[in-house]
Amino acid sequence: MHKRIVVVVLLILFTSIGFAQSDKINIKSDNLIESNYLQADDFYLTHYLYIDLFLRENLFIEVSSKDVSAIITAIKKYVSVDNTLEIEIEKPGKRNYILKMAIIKKDDGTELLVAFTNWSVKKKIFEKEIKMENDSYTRWYFVDGNKMTYRKDMSAENDYSGMNNSDLANAYLFDELLENDTKVKSTIDEVLKENSLNLSDTIMANLILLKYQIFQKENEQVAQQVVYLNDLFGSNLSESNLKGLEVAFDATKFQIDLMKRLNTN
Repeated sequence: MHKRIVVVVLLILFTSIGFAQSDKINIKSDNLIESNYLQADDFYLTHYLYIDLFLRENLFIEVSSKDVSAIITAIKKYVSVDNTLEIEIEKPGKRNYILKMAIIKKDDGTELLVAFTNWSVKKKIFEKEIKMENDSYTRWYFVDGNKMTYRKDMSAENDYSGMNNSDLANAYLFDELLENDTKVKSTIDEVLKENSLNLSDTIMANLILLKYQIFQKENEQVAQQVVYLNDLFGSNLSESNLKGLEVAFDATKFQIDLMKRLNTN
């Protein structure tokens, strides 16, 4: 999957006494209090959590958008500084997939959304339980209002001066700086004006543009851009170097479905 765009879960039906869970997903946490604490934009939640918790390490690439959207719904509703959410996801194989989601508040006031899993990076297996002291796969994100930023996407982790415009637009979209969000479209426009763009660079720029349109919730433009990219991939099926970009496009279409599901929950 292309590094720059890889650009990530229990249809929970809330009632006055709780919720009904998917038969594949079990909420293991006790005494949950519905708080609507996590205010991060659905764009970041669907991008990062789908990709990081299901696609990376091939953790559970067969997961349905219904189950992913339901898990994200649970995370939004229940995870707070006071509430830790543990989810067990039934999957093929010897052991199920266990996620523990927590918000940690540091001494300086910084808040982190942390995802702990029972996946052993070293052994490439699911352990019986989450073992935080060993090499269990963990991801963490800075949370500030509706912004959510993966630690390696923070502006301090990147040298923007050495980036080409495609990389720069992608960095602007996912970093923690609110003012950079307004620079994404103009930066991508500059890329698409270049006469020397090859096919993969053209597709990359259009994938970042699609991500930006999803972020802006420009639904009509999103639909048009998906059609355009489908046609672009379809007319270049013999180009083997586009496989990684096509996987990224498929993940983005999955994200679009997630966003729609979250908006109907």
